[in-house]
Amino acid sequence: MTESARPASASAAASVHPLPVLLLITLIWVPTLLRLTAEWSLNPQYYYGWAVPLLTAYLVYERLAFTPTPVPPARVGWVMVFIVLCALPQLPLRWLGEANSTSRLVSWAMSLCAGGITVALLYLSGGRPWVRHFGVLGFLYVAVPWPIFIEQPLVQGLMRINAQIAAEVVTFAGVPAEATGNVIHIPTGVLGVNEACSGIRSLQSTLMAAVFLGLLYQCGVRGCLLLVFSGAVIAFVCNVVRTVFLTWQGAFHGIEATEKWHDSAGFAILGVVLVCLWLISRFLERQETAGREPRAERREQE
Repeated sequence: MTESARPASASAAASVHPLPVLLLITLIWVPTLLRLTAEWSLNPQYYYGWAVPLLTAYLVYERLAFTPTPVPPARVGWVMVFIVLCALPQLPLRWLGEANSTSRLVSWAMSLCAGGITVALLYLSGGRPWVRHFGVLGFLYVAVPWPIFIEQPLVQGLMRINAQIAAEVVTFAGVPAEATGNVIHIPTGVLGVNEACSGIRSLQSTLMAAVFLGLLYQCGVRGCLLLVFSGAVIAFVCNVVRTVFLTWQGAFHGIEATEKWHDSAGFAILGVVLVCLWLISRFLERQETAGREPRAERREQE
């Protein structure tokens, strides 16, 4: 009885097409994404969130062409229970979200529930191969605002460090400057390093770009982590350079000059960071491709 059932289940799994499953997953994520649009619209740090669903759709589209053959899941009962457990909190969370539209914990709870259902549906439809193959759907999490207890200390720390380094560099170059907290005192006035200049925006945008490029070029887990680390370092260094440049402009041309160059310097830094990330991702892609060939040869020999 068991042996005759296996071919039937295998053929049924092989006939599953990913598009209906992905459409169902999209519908599951819609309430969460709609909630996140408020933060994307009002908070400049998360303007990039509008691009994340489109980039995720592109990553999934790229992988549809070589979708692996579905494998029947080993345990269906426990997966169904898991889906129910993830679905039950959705309605209460939506009520809480209506009462507190700015709660990021509610956003994360809804996102985690949607992600759990996503993994379960992929597993039921195609087994572990589909979970690994369409794991790029996890890219949606880069658009979820960071919890306040993580974001605020990081922003405050970046502002102070940025101001301290910029003051030291400018002083070393011959312009007397002193940093007090996130404020830089220069001969022409006082220059404040606020949240917009702290580097958190460029850092978050860089992390989004690093993860996307790592998934697009299939750099592997280590490659993605290296991209994220490299992007964070490059973004921090470039933002310090930006602050030094603005401080220098303020010292020689007045505080008003910093407003003139503020946005232009920010866009220039973002362009430099993206180009660096693209070059690193292409290098990692070649390294990953070169490493796959020996592994494939060893498997064939075995």
